[in-house]
Amino acid sequence: MNPPINPNVEDDSQLIFATGECSLGQVLIAGISDGNSKTRVSYLALGDDRESLLIDLASAHSNRKRVETKSAFQAELASAIEFIEQPAEPLRLPVNLFGTDFQKQVWTELTQTEPGETVTYRELADRIGSPGSSRAVGAACGQNQIALAIPCHRAVRSDGKDSGFRWGLDRKRELLRREKIVSGASVEPANNQLHLAGFQTTPAESLSVARTTRTQP
Repeated sequence: MNPPINPNVEDDSQLIFATGECSLGQVLIAGISDGNSKTRVSYLALGDDRESLLIDLASAHSNRKRVETKSAFQAELASAIEFIEQPAEPLRLPVNLFGTDFQKQVWTELTQTEPGETVTYRELADRIGSPGSSRAVGAACGQNQIALAIPCHRAVRSDGKDSGFRWGLDRKRELLRREKIVSGASVEPANNQLHLAGFQTTPAESLSVARTTRTQP
């Protein structure tokens, strides 16, 4: 068995990445490759443009050589973009989680949620057997580096107020709106101001048609 890779230590492994476009802007997916085993996703981000995503990636993995790939991660990138456009099913990707045991508990529990569902930080704390740690749970969500596959956008405050999302609060709102539409829940009309953030909202009719098509035998 190969020893685990430490994301904060410089060695011969490389950080390979791929980028693509979607209606919410740009998508970047990355993972640490040691050349001996299949590379798992350790980073997935959304942003307004490719340049800003590359800057964030360099900041998060400053000790590693970053190599863009046209072969690896193409299937995972396509799956992420498909999920963004039509989030009918949870996004399942092979991932590497780098964090504390507590953070990994939070992130793993988030993967048990379904599109259209939200969970409060307090509920997450209870689910992982750590009642009273809702603030620490919120901090763990904020430290998540794998958007969508670790769906921290579904974590919300108990009082119903907007909570942060490292890839943009407007994106969080739009992701939740799309998931609710696809799951059959009623939603408020999309805020046209979202267009100012560099991405497009998807009409409810398009998402509803996709949901109807998927459920046909």
